[in-house]
Amino acid sequence: MRKGNPAQEEHRKQMKTKASTLLCPYGDCENHTQSDANNIIFIRKYGKGATQNLFKCMKCKRTFSERKGTALFGCCLPEDKISEITKCLSEGNSIRGTARIVHVSKSTVCSLVKRLGSHMEKVTESQMQNYHIDECQLDELWGFVFKKRKI
Repeated sequence: MRKGNPAQEEHRKQMKTKASTLLCPYGDCENHTQSDANNIIFIRKYGKGATQNLFKCMKCKRTFSERKGTALFGCCLPEDKISEITKCLSEGNSIRGTARIVHVSKSTVCSLVKRLGSHMEKVTESQMQNYHIDECQLDELWGFVFKKRKI
């Protein structure tokens, strides 16, 4: 067994517990819909973020990131920076204003907006089906975000 500093050992223990709750993300794997304490194992941490952890399915022998299937998959920004950007934008700040406040480039903010928007579109398409609504009220934030997309 690896010996590291106490913080690394604690993280490894937490990830072992988390691995027992995960399912294999690959649709062709037998393990895709079955959760078993021994099917998924924690391999290693691969970045600075709290969710940048690599796991392995013991059935299909493929590795996957904890972020796979999320809007953050492949994103190098730390979670706190992403959170700051989304909070600034949701408060109505402009893209340039958000970039100045969070100390990132304007293209980083635009890239994150596109990434989050396309992910939310996929989530909406898969989750929001067959709803029978008689009346619906939308607040002004949707209109504001829609206008921002045309830049």
